[in-house]
Amino acid sequence: MTLVKVVIIGGSHGGLQAAMTLKKLNSKIEVVLIEKRGELSYISSGIILKMNHLIDELDQARYTTLEQLIFQGVEVLLNTAVTKINSEKKTIICEESDERTIEVNYDKLILATGSNQFSTNMTLPSEDKVTVFKSYPSSVAVLEKLEQAQTISIVGGGYIGVELCDALKDKGKEIHLIESADSLLFRYVGKEISTIIEKKIENAGIHLHLNESVIGFSDIENEPFITKTTNEEIKNDYVVVAVNARPDTTLVKDRLELNANGTIRVDEYMQTSDPDIFAIGDVISYPVHNSYRKSFIPLVNNVVRSATVAAMNILGHSMKYTMTQKTTATKIFGCFIATTGLTEVEAVFEGIDVESIFLTLPCQLPYLELQEEVSIKLVFEKGSHKLIGGQLMSEKDITQSINTLSLAIDKETTLEELVTMDFYFNPAINQPMGIISRAAYEFLIRKYQE
Repeated sequence: MTLVKVVIIGGSHGGLQAAMTLKKLNSKIEVVLIEKRGELSYISSGIILKMNHLIDELDQARYTTLEQLIFQGVEVLLNTAVTKINSEKKTIICEESDERTIEVNYDKLILATGSNQFSTNMTLPSEDKVTVFKSYPSSVAVLEKLEQAQTISIVGGGYIGVELCDALKDKGKEIHLIESADSLLFRYVGKEISTIIEKKIENAGIHLHLNESVIGFSDIENEPFITKTTNEEIKNDYVVVAVNARPDTTLVKDRLELNANGTIRVDEYMQTSDPDIFAIGDVISYPVHNSYRKSFIPLVNNVVRSATVAAMNILGHSMKYTMTQKTTATKIFGCFIATTGLTEVEAVFEGIDVESIFLTLPCQLPYLELQEEVSIKLVFEKGSHKLIGGQLMSEKDITQSINTLSLAIDKETTLEELVTMDFYFNPAINQPMGIISRAAYEFLIRKYQE
């Protein structure tokens, strides 16, 4: 194919994956990566890694460097904000840190602008007291504030909020976790596992506020100040808001077709309504297995896959983005939690009639000294017996097993197939039927037992 010049706007996970994939596929093409900040590849959960002593310094929470990109032949423009896209001329206008304006032409453009820092329906007061974190500079500031504060409120009971509670639990601070839903991690786990998590949080001395929404703040000039919820007033000296990430489509909202949820509309090749502009990562919606609609799902595993698909298609190698199962994993309060597919609540919303099983199973045979357990939930569609969701929780690292369940959902594996699927057995490691097969087997027995 004729060599093209590809310009990528955004230097986070998606932009970096696209740039590296393009250069690996064809080292001769010109790739320009434009990033408005002064640094690249920072992992937004770096604060949690630092507080859990998995890294020594926040600046280590990166997976590539400017030097590595330059070595691969990528031209990188840092501290450069794109202010306008002229798709007719196929140029973009940028403003550098010294306020100098430059124009960059492109043959193909990739939008990897990601999601904005968390937004809410309320006006946030001074960042010194109520803040969000995502970039490296904001993470540095928030980490310092967290270390100084004695009473901290965390707004949002998703992964970020719960992981932050876990990282802070042994720091001698008073912690409040505020969630508007009636359970934690409700987008990913059912009541059985969320109840276990909630008990662990309360046992750690953290104040849990479910079914409460933050409606504002008062006495902000005082120490401590007040966080007002729908149920009560909480005295705190620092608040972290960890809710409602939204796609950053400011540059193109009047130029490209958007979905109703504000994301950029793309086809299965990551191509927008402009055939020379591709969009990836958190600015698009993804097709979810067993869902009738695309959804905004800001997960890095979706981001890097969409970036790879865009790079392949730009270079003429046809590749489609298929489906996501929104597969996730974390470690909190001494337990690994991994999820994939739909929860029962989501299935009902999608109009799917489901049945499920939740049980706790031993991993090893009883003669072994090491005895570990796994809690597992499997969700099946009634009638077809097709697996549509799975959740795992254990002190044992079972996170790789969620990939097996994700693949099973993607391939529309049935209950009967899970029972008879070929999984390994070693008497020094596991039971003759693995955790997944055993859970499916127990459900099969319950269904057909006379």
